[in-house]
Formats: sequence, C-alpha cells, structure tokens
Amino acid sequence: MTTRVNAVPLWRVSPDGLEPVHAQRFSVETDLEDMVESAPDVLGEKLLVIGRQVTTPLGRVLDLLALDENASTKVIELKRDRAKDDAVGQLVAYGAWAATLGRAELERIFSDYSMQRRAVAGPPPGLNEAFFEVFGVALPPRVNQTQTLTLVARTIDAATLGAVRFMRDKDLPMSVHLVGSYSARGETWVTCTEWIDLDPARDRPISLRAQFQELHVATVAAVEQGTSQLLVQLRKQQPRRTGHERPFFRKGTHGDILCFALLYMPRFTTAYVPYSLLDALYDWWVDEQAALGVERVKPAHNFPHQLAIAIELAGGWRKERKYWDEDPSLVNERLRFLVRQWILPSRGQLLRGYARN
Repeated sequence: MTTRVNAVPLWRVSPDGLEPVHAQRFSVETDLEDMVESAPDVLGEKLLVIGRQVTTPLGRVLDLLALDENASTKVIELKRDRAKDDAVGQLVAYGAWAATLGRAELERIFSDYSMQRRAVAGPPPGLNEAFFEVFGVALPPRVNQTQTLTLVARTIDAATLGAVRFMRDKDLPMSVHLVGSYSARGETWVTCTEWIDLDPARDRPISLRAQFQELHVATVAAVEQGTSQLLVQLRKQQPRRTGHERPFFRKGTHGDILCFALLYMPRFTTAYVPYSLLDALYDWWVDEQAALGVERVKPAHNFPHQLAIAIELAGGWRKERKYWDEDPSLVNERLRFLVRQWILPSRGQLLRGYARN
C-alpha cells in the first residue's frame, strides 16, 4: 500500500483569492531537530528538553529526550521526510531504554546536554532549576513513572500508521506529529499537526487502563507539588492563639486533612460525593505520600468532623444525606478508580456525603 498522510497544506490570502504556498523539504534532519529543540511546545504540550543525540548503551542515538510536567520522559524521533515503519521499532527500543532511567541518570543526561549548549561562562543550571523554570514547580521526588513516544515526520505511510495503531492498542502511548515547511516572499512558515486516528472501528487511541495510569501519575504529581505549597500557606494563615481559634490549627493532622480537601474536592466532577468515598480516598492518599517518604496522619477518632471543617474551609460543598439512585456522574467519576477497595453503593442506600453549593 502506498497511501501517505501528508502535513497540512498552507494557503495565502491575496486580492486574487487563495494562493497555494508550496511546501519544501527540510534540507537536513538537524534543521527539524533545531526547530523542535528550540520550541518543544510545537508538539502540543509544555516540555523540557534534557538531551539531544543521546547515545544509549547499545550504541543507538536518540534524537531528543524531554520531560513533561509530571517529570515523565518523552522520547522524540524525527524524520525530515517520510517516516517508515522501522521508525516505530526505533521508538519502542528507545522507550524501553528510557524506562530504565532514574533520577541520577536523568540529571547526568541533562548535565551533559547543558554543558554542550552552555553559551556563557559559569556552571550550567541543574535539572531541578531547569524544571522549575519551565513548569513553575519543583522536580517531584518520583520521576519517569511513565514514558511516551513521539514520532515527528513530514509524511507517513499506511504501514507506519498501522504499526502505531498496533502499539496504541497494546497500551503504549505513541503519538505522530506531521510537520511542514513552507517558503514564500522571503519568509519561512512551519506547521505541526498531530495525527488522530479517525477510523470508526477504533473509538479509543489508548486503552482505559492506560488512561487511568496517566490519571494516577498526574494526580500523584499534583499532590506532591500542591501539598508542600498548601502547608506553607497554612503556616502563614495560622491564627495566633487567642483562645477562640478553630480547633483546625491545633494539631498537625488537621493541616493534612485541609490539604487533602483543597487538593481533591475541586477535582471531583460529580454533584455529590459520598463520605465513604472520601474516607477511602484519604487512606489511599496517606499510602501514596508514605511511598514518597512523607508521613500523613489520619486521626483514629473524629476524622468525619475534622474533614467536615476542612471541606467548609475549602468551600464549594455542603453536608447532605441522600438515597443512592445510581447517579451516572458518580458511576463515571474518574477519581473513584484510584480507590480500588471502594465499591458503588447499593440502590436505595442512604448516604452521608457532600453536595455542591
């Protein structure tokens, strides 16, 4: 099969109507690398490039290696003309290697990359500093929990797209971006379009299990970043002892519960959240934080009352009891899938919980 998918065409508006602007090839592959390296946002998300022409232990050379906002690696393979199906095999091999990289290896790769591109005297920035500069948050304790693979090319054929579909069906996050270079009137334009599988027989480019894995990583990363920031704000806002302060500020556990409410209540998409789900979600959060070496405490007594105070301070929710009527919004609520031991209530069951104001 010789079918190809080409980059988006470009037209110029003139007094005589639309004039086609003719595409041109990238003269060398480094031109394409330069473009993506200098503006990785062209791939549709904020990225920090940490390596270029990275040599793997097997002697293969990876075009670009980057980190996303969750500090997971993105492997980028570039083809200045047509991508062939062997490029998918290259990407998978690079992804397998990237999955082995820990924090120390990522810092070393970035250090080598920074030294090569350092334009001024003095030590280059570290990975922590560079990550904060791009994303506005500190590099999380856990890095590289997932890997995504990106193929960038001017054109792509049907065989290669079939290979990409196959890898997606196997839960391997892989994307294709088609780039075009156009020149007219002494100026050059570049387009970059992500290929989306519109085959009606394939209603999902990535499995539900992989989507939940991505949700888990994003949620944990948000908790890591948000908790420390919230605790700083709590310390600033803690009232002086007047004898009338709310009990929320008397013990450290209260601060943990408020952090939990501020982090998770805005993430719910439902109109009603049962208390039992919040109770189980808090236990899950404590376990996740413990895995990161951070101790969060759940009081043995009076947790429902302390949680109620926290949610009141967070705002947007009120206490409410209701009979469960198979609310579809809760059935499809993604946060509940983070708590494996929690099951949906029985129909007609009276629930304690919180409803949106």
